[in-house]
Amino acid sequence: MDKTPFSQIIAYLNKGMLEAELTDELSELVKAVRDTHRMGELTLKLKVQLHNARDEDTVIITPAVNNKKPRLDMAKAIMYSTADGDLLRNDPNQPELQLKAIESDNRPLKTLAQ
Repeated sequence: MDKTPFSQIIAYLNKGMLEAELTDELSELVKAVRDTHRMGELTLKLKVQLHNARDEDTVIITPAVNNKKPRLDMAKAIMYSTADGDLLRNDPNQPELQLKAIESDNRPLKTLAQ
C-alpha cells in the first residue's frame, strides 16, 4: 500500500499555512547564518495523539516550529569601577581636558596648484 508523501501531509497541516511558515522561517535562518557566519537550526516537531480512546483511526497532529537563528555577539564596553560598586565611562584617575569647539568663519577654502 502506498503511503501519503510527507510533503503532502505538511501541506495539509495548519490549514496549509505550515508549509508557508516553514519556507519563511528557513529563509530567515539562511539570512541570519549568512550575516553571522554561525550555525542555526530549524526544527519541526509533530505531536501525534489519538482523537479519542474508542477510535484508533482518528489522530490529532499538532505541529510546532522552532527557529534557532544565530545572533551576533553584543558589543562589549570598557568601564571603570569604583570601590562602592559604581560604573563610570571615564577613568576617574585621569584629568579631563577642557576642550571647546572652534567656530567656523565661513571663508572659502584655498586650493594649491599641483
